[in-house]
Amino acid sequence: SNPNPKAVIRFFNKSLICWEDQSRNNLIAVVKFHHFSTMDPSLKSRYQSLSQHLIAQSTFQNPNKSNGPQYAGKMYSLGWRKGYKSESKIGTSGIAAKVSKDPEGYAQLQSHVPEHNRFIGERFYGVSGPLFEEVKMQHNSLHAPGLAPNFEEDPEGFTCHLSFTISNFANKPHKDSDSSPFSFVMWIPIEETTGNLVEDNFEVQGGEFVFPDDSCGINFSGFNGIVECAWKATQYSHLTLPSHTPSNSLHTRMGLSCQLPKKTRTALEKIQNAFYENHPSQSHWGIRDMN
Repeated sequence: SNPNPKAVIRFFNKSLICWEDQSRNNLIAVVKFHHFSTMDPSLKSRYQSLSQHLIAQSTFQNPNKSNGPQYAGKMYSLGWRKGYKSESKIGTSGIAAKVSKDPEGYAQLQSHVPEHNRFIGERFYGVSGPLFEEVKMQHNSLHAPGLAPNFEEDPEGFTCHLSFTISNFANKPHKDSDSSPFSFVMWIPIEETTGNLVEDNFEVQGGEFVFPDDSCGINFSGFNGIVECAWKATQYSHLTLPSHTPSNSLHTRMGLSCQLPKKTRTALEKIQNAFYENHPSQSHWGIRDMN
């Protein structure tokens, strides 16, 4: 760790484990690079299915405008958050006016969420089994649902919320304020309109992911593949640098990040402890899911 603002950032373009200092007592991040050229076709297909699915989900949402550190690009979400309306306990992502235009399409899309939920969990476990198990333990202790929009406990899952970014997303240095012991993220090079993988000649320049206080970062330049990372986002400052593409390019680097928002954790704890039922003024508060 070196919180010197003038320190030179060392960028990596291969798998690594990043420690806070030479004692190796405090882990910052585990990063893995997966080349398309050596990737099993079935695995590549699952990544593409995931990115296509998330692009489809974005058509039923509006971009998140409340992410403070963000200053470029678009952010969307999938899964559960504390409801925006005061009389809701917890709710799923979706704009009613957009869903009403194609309710069957929306319902069909949501039916595929569990398979993507399992895939993301498998990828997280592949980066670090111990970090995955720590996050899963928290998830299970809350009797939390998975990412699917039906409020049912998911004991095999590890997360009930994720955010994803496109359109040359960038943000300022920050530490996350969520409740997850570790966050899991993957970066996928895609065509923004379809979610199809871009396996070579990727046209996005920049967009490096940096731990500024620790003088290290991830360099995506020239790499054709998927990058995955597990790290303690609430403890170590991080940012995504600006990126750009040619004006006629559809390429974007999708970022996907799994974490448990604090307000969602509080709502889940209150549901678990029958808080709403035991408080007459809030006993009618509802869970906003597909039912």
